[in-house]
Amino acid sequence: MTIYFVIIIMNFCLFIIDIQYGFIAENTSYVVQRIKYLLEQNIFKNIVFTRFINTLNSPYVKYLNWHQLFDETEQKIVEDIKPFVKVVFDKTVYTACNEETLKFLKQRNIQTVFICGVDTEGCVLKTAIDFFENNIIPYVLTYYSASNGGENYHQAAILVLSQLIGISNIITEPIDRDKLNRYLEKFSL
Repeated sequence: MTIYFVIIIMNFCLFIIDIQYGFIAENTSYVVQRIKYLLEQNIFKNIVFTRFINTLNSPYVKYLNWHQLFDETEQKIVEDIKPFVKVVFDKTVYTACNEETLKFLKQRNIQTVFICGVDTEGCVLKTAIDFFENNIIPYVLTYYSASNGGENYHQAAILVLSQLIGISNIITEPIDRDKLNRYLEKFSL
């Protein structure tokens, strides 16, 4: 009797959403050092950064009267994180799930994404749901995410995400290589 072992190589990616000067304030500043520490562990081969750029005719200006992230200083990725930046996708809407990022993932055979950044109830939430709806497994790293609206908005987003993408896809603890492997193992069987 011959026994065959099948090894599944699972590609995965870390999406760091909008860690830009225009989004870093009192309620979000703590997350920069947490993300920096995560990146220093070198556990993600594929890392994507997103950069939000507002435009004069955006729905944010028209309907929310929100006039931020127009200038280059606000749009810059925070200096502490810059040494880790290799791939950046600009966006003008909440989600980072678009044709460009889906193509990037498909070319690398990536079916699992880990998502963190700012704002939990906005761009992080929308990105996670959109990847889910494109059959890409999203994990939201809430320890590495924050909301300019404060803890109530952050927690509200986690509650909504636990319903929409599954509570098992919400990771609330700091992550290291061993913990990451535990989350990946359940999909490699």
